[in-house]
Amino acid sequence: MLRKNTHKPNGISKLKEIPVEKFPKHVLIIPDGDGRWARKLNKLPTFGHKKGYIVLQKIIRKLQDLPINTLTVWGFSADNWKRSDGEVSGLMKILEAGIKEALPELIEKNVRFICLGRRDRIPKSLKKTIENAEERTKNNGPKIFCTAIDFSGLDQEIRMMEKVLKLPKNTEVGIDLIKNLRDGYNLITPADLIIRTSGEQRTSDLGWLSQNSEFYSIKKLLPETSPNDFVLALLDYTKRERRFGGRIK
Repeated sequence: MLRKNTHKPNGISKLKEIPVEKFPKHVLIIPDGDGRWARKLNKLPTFGHKKGYIVLQKIIRKLQDLPINTLTVWGFSADNWKRSDGEVSGLMKILEAGIKEALPELIEKNVRFICLGRRDRIPKSLKKTIENAEERTKNNGPKIFCTAIDFSGLDQEIRMMEKVLKLPKNTEVGIDLIKNLRDGYNLITPADLIIRTSGEQRTSDLGWLSQNSEFYSIKKLLPETSPNDFVLALLDYTKRERRFGGRIK
């Protein structure tokens, strides 16, 4: 007698059955909860950030072959400077090591690397690492791996206004100029889907990156998540009817 196959398809298998046009073109991840996870183990926040980085690596690799054009990870917000010097220093080292580690794979898979945010306040070695990764992948594409470091929507607006004030007085200020003044070389569009870990229901100060974005909250701290949690977020997105000013798209 043949045994009935009770194996349930995993999330990735389900995603492969979904039409390409149903996928978000730009997914932005807000990785949250490293510090709280570390505190539960009586560890320093940097211990949690290291674990969170390892988890994110697995998630990114799981999602990289899906029809998502841009994947952004918000690595360090402008508000994160309020944290202790030790935690900030640890985060900067993790970010720098992560970019260096990812670069060979980005080159091999023809993915372009772009970093959003200020570069005058981060360590010089991190700035150099970012610029090297952007330069060595500038001809790659169409897929983009983007990270946001020392970024906030309000700070972005201030920096853009400073640039506008330096332009000739007769310069026409319109949407095309604004897009060109934003971080990201006019290649990073607002996120279609924002995924935040830790169960929090806020998007933080993403500015234009969160324009008309769909939001999904994973009710786990980042180090406790698995790639399947993010697959479930994508599956949820593909079932939504997006509305832009009341119009379904």
